[in-house]
Amino acid sequence: MAGHQGGRENSGVGAAGSASLVVRGGKVFDPVAGRFNRLDILALEGKVARMAPTVEAPEDSQVVDASGLLVTPGLVDCHVHAFRWGHLISLDVDPVSSQSGVTTFVDGGSAGSLQFMAFRRFVIDHVRSNLYALLNVSALGETVDGLKGVDAWENDDLRFLHLDSAVETVEKNRDLIVGIKVRIHTGLASLLPMAAGRALADAVGLPLVVHTMKAPPLFSDLLPYLKAGDVVTHMYHPGPGCLVDAHGRIAPEYLEARRRGVLFDTGTARFHTCHPVARAAIAEGFLPDTISTDLCLTNYQHITIDMPTTLTKFMALGLSVEQVLQRATIEPAKSLPAERGHGRLAEGLTADIGLFAIEDGEFTYHDFFGNPLPAGRRLVCRGTIKDGRLLTPEAQEPMPFDFMRR
Repeated sequence: MAGHQGGRENSGVGAAGSASLVVRGGKVFDPVAGRFNRLDILALEGKVARMAPTVEAPEDSQVVDASGLLVTPGLVDCHVHAFRWGHLISLDVDPVSSQSGVTTFVDGGSAGSLQFMAFRRFVIDHVRSNLYALLNVSALGETVDGLKGVDAWENDDLRFLHLDSAVETVEKNRDLIVGIKVRIHTGLASLLPMAAGRALADAVGLPLVVHTMKAPPLFSDLLPYLKAGDVVTHMYHPGPGCLVDAHGRIAPEYLEARRRGVLFDTGTARFHTCHPVARAAIAEGFLPDTISTDLCLTNYQHITIDMPTTLTKFMALGLSVEQVLQRATIEPAKSLPAERGHGRLAEGLTADIGLFAIEDGEFTYHDFFGNPLPAGRRLVCRGTIKDGRLLTPEAQEPMPFDFMRR
């Protein structure tokens, strides 16, 4: 993809090692089967060359000792904000990747048609990570977001629901744009953005991804616009109209959406996830289809932090390690180009790999509302391999301006 031609990869920044690498002694996760197998992995020239119980290391290979570790396909985070410098709260995905085991990201609609080519030319084409994007239905994208004290949303101004420019942007960037994003925020005065998102998604043949929050509008108002393959993100948000009713049962409109084939994504973030709502829904069997972070500059240092922390929370909420890993590998990869093999490890595919430990202990995670979530174990990243090279951990550049919303 275009991002593979970026400056970081070519210069070697953030990467260490030779042209061949062996990951030895780990428990390798097969997301298709949902199980672990004891295998070695040989990577040559950025590809997985061999997977077997024992692999001989070629001369001058870098050998990674994965004894006691979980070895996974590079994780897929299907909801982040990565339009660095074009969208105030977007971050740089490469430092995130180097410390989290995530090698593939999907930007959640930071750019609209007015900025998408800048996003591509100045960010996507230069990152080491695999980076795809949702196109925002508003030509403004989310670039109005981030000013301290200003409660502004792109869909406050309906003039920017400019479908002709959006269609042309998709057609000229089919290799990168994998869906259409519409943000339905609390108090939105009109459902025209939802209707425009539906029309755009149908016109270009891509799924509609809908940001939801507490009502109004109600989720039942959005349901007529949703089809099989569309995605509802921030599924465990609290407040009126949320996933669970006052009795802790799944609200019927959400059950109807799932029956239609609508997919549900965590979009965990800060105030978009409430632990009691998630616990009640999971107890009722309403599990996420995909687990994502909604990572950005306002949450990477606290509450959300990273994908391993997010997966740990869902393990504490009742999912198995196999279930959370599937929802961060093969499931989100279904929306990406199949030929690129994201979310899988197999001979011939790109050697994108995550290395993780499970640590036992007493851990507590709080949501934005102060609700504690105790955990008896946590998932910790021990390394990220991108294109067959072990990455050196990099630090995220912090917020550069005091006027930015925290």
